[in-house]
Parts: sequence; structure tokens; C-alpha cells
Amino acid sequence: MILSSLRLRNYPEDKQDSFPWTLPLIKDFEEILFEKSISFFVGENGSGKSTILEGIAAYTGVPLAGSLRLEEDDSLSAANDLANYLSIRYKEKTHHGFFVRAEDFIGFARHIKNEIKALDQEIEEVKESFTGGDIKLTLGAIEGEKNNYIKRYTRDLEAMSHGEGFLKFFTSRITGKGLYLIDEPEAALSPTRQLSLLSFILEKIKTTGSHFVIATHSPIFMSAPDSEVFYFTDGKIAKVDYKETEHYKITRSILDNPDQIMTKL
Repeated sequence: MILSSLRLRNYPEDKQDSFPWTLPLIKDFEEILFEKSISFFVGENGSGKSTILEGIAAYTGVPLAGSLRLEEDDSLSAANDLANYLSIRYKEKTHHGFFVRAEDFIGFARHIKNEIKALDQEIEEVKESFTGGDIKLTLGAIEGEKNNYIKRYTRDLEAMSHGEGFLKFFTSRITGKGLYLIDEPEAALSPTRQLSLLSFILEKIKTTGSHFVIATHSPIFMSAPDSEVFYFTDGKIAKVDYKETEHYKITRSILDNPDQIMTKL
């Protein structure tokens, strides 16, 4: 585990009319104690789970796995503000890891594609301007960098299906021990791919001791063994069994009685 606890140092009364300070959850924020290596933030849209996850990312300084730095992303300005009022205790402090949202993958894939394209252009320029000596030595470093990109991410992540590319992103980027903050990974993954990613995460926890904090609506992810679920509801955060969440109950009801549920709609 990396994180130990999260609390709000104080509530800025002069900002109470602006987001995220308008969220009831933040007005009456209660300390979160982390006790497992996989911590799920679960709740309805607008409950505040993604906002808190973004605030953790801004506070800890883990990199944004997209094409921008976290502090440069306008969509995360509220998270940067919130981070100024948070207090986090660590079991082990680290800057290794990342924060990612489903939409960040597109920017990341394009960034990798552009990096490979730029290296291809540099190789062609060297070949055209080379006048003597061993060109292999000159091109070695450039080709080595390009081949490392291709080996790690393939030549074009965008050319893969969204789910395949998203899964490839995770298996390539989750490496050593670190803090990995993931917002709604199920948005790009089929149930089978969700199980594949969950299996990969469990293996990384076992081999590296990493800590994953994941905001999700997916009962598949929530079912992970030896995990904890923080349920964001009615402006409060409660630690519950995943079977107590509406996400599980509704999914189970539909699967058990689809005709009955559809008749009620």
C-alpha cells in the first residue's frame, strides 16, 4: 500500500459557491482510511468520487497519463484547487505511477503515434544528409528509441480497437511499485477485458506492492478479492461490501429477472 489516509484540512468558506466546494460530500468531508491495496470509489454520477480521485492525483503529483501535464489540464483546475486543502498520509511515499481517465487514453495514443512519426522523420533526415562513416552508429540511438516505443505500445495504438488499445496501455504503463489512480476504466472495456485488466492488477499488487485507487461503476472490478469499497452516497462516504452497492443490486436484479425489470420500466 502507498496511501494511509485522506482528509480535508479545512473548508474554505470564501469558495463555498464554486465547484468543487458546492458538493455536499466535501462540505462535510470525513477522513478516508485506506487498508487494502485496491480501493474502489463507487457512487452515482455527481457523487464526488471522481473529484476526490482527481484531488488525490493533484496532491500526490503522479503524472497524468495523457498528452498534458496535470497542472496544465483546464478540466482539472478544480482538482488542483481541492489539493491545496487536502492532507494525505502515506505508508510509503512515491511519485511513481499515474492518474488516468478513459478520455486521456486518446491523447496518449496520439502522443505516442506522433513521437514515432517524428523519429521516422529524423531517421530519413539523417539518411539524406549523411556524408561518410558508419551510418549505423549514427542511426542506432534514434532507431533504438523508436523500436522501444513500438515494442512497448505497438506502432499505432489508435489502430487497435478501443478496448484492445486501452488494455495495452495499462499492461505497458503499470510497471514498478507505485500509486495508480484510474477513473472508470470500464468505459472502454468489455466484461472479458475488465477481467483481463483486473487479473493483471492483482498480479502487479502481488509482485510489486502497488496501490490502486479506482473510481468505477463496474461490479466486475468491485468483486476483486481483498479489496475495499468506499461508497459515495447522500453526501457521505461509507466503507461497504460491494454487494451492498446499488450497482451490484441493480445488475443482479436485471440478470436474475430481466423480463420483470423491463416490464417495470
